[in-house]
Amino acid sequence: MSAPSESQDDLRQKIIGLGEKSLRKSYYPELQRRIKELEEAKSVVERKNAELERYLYVASHDLRSPLVNIQGFSARFAKHASEIEKELEAMDLDAVNGARRDAALAVIREKVPHTIGFIVSNTAKMDRLLNGILDISRTGRVVMTIRALDMNALVSSVVGAKSFEIEELGAKVEIGPLPPCRGDADLLSRAFGNLVGNALKYRSPDRAPVITISGSRSGDVCRYSVKDNGIGIAERHLDRVWDVFFRVGGGGDIPGDGIGLSIVKRVAEKHSGSVALESVEGVGSVFSIDIPAETAEGGS
Repeated sequence: MSAPSESQDDLRQKIIGLGEKSLRKSYYPELQRRIKELEEAKSVVERKNAELERYLYVASHDLRSPLVNIQGFSARFAKHASEIEKELEAMDLDAVNGARRDAALAVIREKVPHTIGFIVSNTAKMDRLLNGILDISRTGRVVMTIRALDMNALVSSVVGAKSFEIEELGAKVEIGPLPPCRGDADLLSRAFGNLVGNALKYRSPDRAPVITISGSRSGDVCRYSVKDNGIGIAERHLDRVWDVFFRVGGGGDIPGDGIGLSIVKRVAEKHSGSVALESVEGVGSVFSIDIPAETAEGGS
């Protein structure tokens, strides 16, 4: 008696299996090559980023030395000008030389202070910019301590540190339940400090600030959002607000150096996360930061 023939389903599965095996055999080397290329490209990008961080640090650090000299000699110039002014005032001169003295005094009293003031204000601005660059480079170079974080406690501490400013402005801060995540406590505290600080800084002149901090989890990612009812941001600026030193409308009379949101973005990226922004000019903004969750869904 002959052996029973294979069913059509069994034969079909065998053919499919042979096809899959053939595909794996032909595409596996190519897949491995592509993976190796991606890993090498990632390594190159990481090295270049590290070099850039070092360059930023060295450049901004070394530029501070001549800047300190300019500030010091500007103060000395002001002191010498004051001494010359006193000497000229004490001189007993005839009419012709007296007129020349008065002209010199006018320069010392009016033009010299204006010039010195211009130098001082611009060196102070440059000092803030260099400090900003140093700050950003340090954020990129810091070694993180990753651990499970109670974000309710962390954000409450950040808000508590700004309690005086919040009370002075009559602001209201609402903190919803926040899911835990894995991250560096110091860096995330700084990121949320910048977001809350910006919400207070860019408040509307027509209403008291209301800030709502909320959180949610989707899969292995936690999203934390800081919503405000401030002046908002025009749509054309939404992508640029994360750039170093960019300030909406030039900042106007609002103090700041334009590095806070850049640091928020860098903190998110160091956590393999991301940032997002929604804003309506004149209504308010919602800044969001995505961070890996404490554990994977269903994980231990």
